[in-house]
Amino acid sequence: MADWRNVGNWHWKERNCLEWAKKYFDDKLVGTTAIVGELSAEVTSVDSVSGDVDLNIRKGRLIAIYDVEIKLSWTAAKKGSEDTLSGTITIPEVAHDTDSYVYDISAGKSTKDALPLKDFVRQKLTPEITKKFEVFTEDLKQANGTDMYIPGNGPNDSPSGVSVASAPKQERVSVVDSGVGVVKTANTTFSTVSITQSAEFVCSADDLFATLTDPQRVSIWTRAPVDGQAAEGATFKLFSGHIEGKYTKLVRGKTIEQTWRVATWPAGHYSTVKMELEQLSSSTRLSLKQTG
Repeated sequence: MADWRNVGNWHWKERNCLEWAKKYFDDKLVGTTAIVGELSAEVTSVDSVSGDVDLNIRKGRLIAIYDVEIKLSWTAAKKGSEDTLSGTITIPEVAHDTDSYVYDISAGKSTKDALPLKDFVRQKLTPEITKKFEVFTEDLKQANGTDMYIPGNGPNDSPSGVSVASAPKQERVSVVDSGVGVVKTANTTFSTVSITQSAEFVCSADDLFATLTDPQRVSIWTRAPVDGQAAEGATFKLFSGHIEGKYTKLVRGKTIEQTWRVATWPAGHYSTVKMELEQLSSSTRLSLKQTG
């Protein structure tokens, strides 16, 4: 039986996963090695993990949001030599919205003979560490997402964003013009409605247009990556693919028209969204109509 407080996993639900992440990085990073010829280097300890690691579920989708600083210790050696070099690595930002990392490397010795070992750590050990970061988001979702998700009654009901396949698109047979209507697809018949809304925002029409279309701005208010650019004929995906559609008309500061669907709708069915922006003296009026 589904939890009536969050039917369909639609509402925002959040879990702090920082302690799990600390153990994860300790398990995954300690022992990471690089060996090339006579040189070798190894991560010996995770000294600290600080910041935020959160897993969220909203509108049936798991969303990972994290930004942490990680400090490591390492050792490096040259085969046949008794000399070893040790030091620390600080990665100031391991975040959900970046795939490039800064490695601040320090060494206990500053002699000329130690430089090749420090360079080896930078050139060969850090790429091995990066590989561990590349799978962190999916591991975070797999380990913590299942018990956040409230299962429904459907045979394919599973946490979206953990394991989900896109439904094949089917051609829509009929289109709803307005009001309450009926749509038929190859597999089902269902009713539709139209929605009309109006709201005012204290900003310019150009700013509101950008906030609704620019991928960087949209990712802020959706708190998730955006797939696609704002251009007529271009497709877009929001909330990790839970919302998808296509821009059909764009007039900067005035008009946004798009097809729009939720992943759980019958395959191939898209609604039509029309947004008109009206610049007022000190605000902008947004008039929205969504049919189907």
